[in-house]
Amino acid sequence: MEKIQVIKNTLQDLKLEDIIVYDMRGRSPFFDYFILSTANNKRQLQAVSKHLKDDLTEANFDFPTIEGTESGAWVLADCKDVIVNVFTRDERSFYNIEKMWLDVPQIDLDAL
Repeated sequence: MEKIQVIKNTLQDLKLEDIIVYDMRGRSPFFDYFILSTANNKRQLQAVSKHLKDDLTEANFDFPTIEGTESGAWVLADCKDVIVNVFTRDERSFYNIEKMWLDVPQIDLDAL
């Protein structure tokens, strides 16, 4: 859970919105947690990759693999057991991943 805490703090420090952490343990063979969040602009979206890399390595976690930084609409960070997706508001609405995972338990961010 310490990695989740580092990621949550990074996303909140960047003022990302609508952060949801899905508990995928027992549901996915590839990762344990899936995090969604919303960026309000391209600059905020692009800042995610640098700050996640810096904050996770500073906390002694593996360097994440980042995809989509040039898209301007979506960034994916593969942090091994945690997948982080940051969308612009329009992209998040379009893909509507939350609808697909209505039955997946969420982690209470305030409890971290």
